Amino acid sequence: MKNELKLSLFITCVGLFLIVTSIILGIVGAEVLNIPFIRMDLVPIAIGFWGSIFFIVGVIGFTAEKNVTKEQSVYEKDERLKVIKKNAKSKAFNFLIVFFSACLLTLALLGYMNKVSFFTLSGLFIMTLVYYVYQLWTINKVM
Repeated sequence: MKNELKLSLFITCVGLFLIVTSIILGIVGAEVLNIPFIRMDLVPIAIGFWGSIFFIVGVIGFTAEKNVTKEQSVYEKDERLKVIKKNAKSKAFNFLIVFFSACLLTLALLGYMNKVSFFTLSGLFIMTLVYYVYQLWTINKVM
């Protein structure tokens, strides 16, 4: 429980940092970063968007953790629910692997994707599969 509160605090602080950074970049200008973005005017907006998302997730984590009753705590620790959640995640992962690769291939073949996007998403896909194989290996080694 303390670790979850620390994680929520960390996420909230990162969100606040990103929001303050976006405000500063909006005032000063993103050109001070010396990074060649395609649209420099969208850099503060993007950073502020992610800061807002992080801040909201952190605050929700605080409020959800502070208002947990004893019955809810016992219910969350139920092993049957953990198995159901793991099963649902497994099915969602299998769905994602099949349809993400199909959509990536379709967009590339139809010419709607440039090289940078294609190789970035392909690299992400391959890293996900490598991590999946690594997890399978470590779990089978333990059992």
